[in-house]
Amino acid sequence: MGKIMKYEFRSMFRLFLPMWLGILALSLVNRFTVKLQFGNEPVLNFLTGLTMFLYVVGIMAVVIVAFIFVILRFYRGVLRDEGYLTMTLPVSVDAVVWGKALAGWILMVLTTVVCIASGAVLLLTPEAFRMLQLSWDRLLELTGSTTPTLIAVQFVLSALLSTLYNILFLYLAMAIGHLARKHRVGASVLAYVVISTVLSTLYNTFLTPAILNFAMGYGFDRMTNQEIVAMLSNGLWIYLAVVVVACAVFYVPTRIILDKKLNLE
Repeated sequence: MGKIMKYEFRSMFRLFLPMWLGILALSLVNRFTVKLQFGNEPVLNFLTGLTMFLYVVGIMAVVIVAFIFVILRFYRGVLRDEGYLTMTLPVSVDAVVWGKALAGWILMVLTTVVCIASGAVLLLTPEAFRMLQLSWDRLLELTGSTTPTLIAVQFVLSALLSTLYNILFLYLAMAIGHLARKHRVGASVLAYVVISTVLSTLYNTFLTPAILNFAMGYGFDRMTNQEIVAMLSNGLWIYLAVVVVACAVFYVPTRIILDKKLNLE
């Protein structure tokens, strides 16, 4: 798996490192230009608006490009001609799938971190930081416990696992599409849509009502702040468990297809 990830990182950083640095540089430029008052100076006002426009477009572009990169690295590196080289490496199918999945996951996480960091550079003043600190202290005071810290950790874990969930979901759709004799890209898109529809139906039919019934049974009017926060924490544990199970469900058929049904002709 290390060899796969090393190769993926080489391609990833060559493309994205300049983009990440560009986003951070634009946020730093905008941090100073938005504070300036140029009055009736149309050229300076235009340049200020242009740098902000480039920053917003850059944020959207780097996220979209990262998403496309994850798809293409798996599609071209495993299911297309490059698959001959990838699948002849002295590594297992598990190493190939997890190597690419973890590299893609790290790419999406780093891209998100860069976007958040750029937003902090642009917006987070000492006054705003103090307001966030006061809000957090107030939340701890209202709940009277350290549970909000646990919930914050759970939210971060949920975001991280959801990213892996989406990557493995894409891999499964592409692997299923690869089983088609012709029009494999179209078959992959169709597989993605069909599986999404099935999962959405299952979630809405079983999971959502179960969560609502679970929540309604608590009786919010009789609950303390601590109990409400604890209930939210329990719900997040359930969500994390569902995501982990779903990742395993996505991975197993993907591995079987690549191991038993891979056809690069």
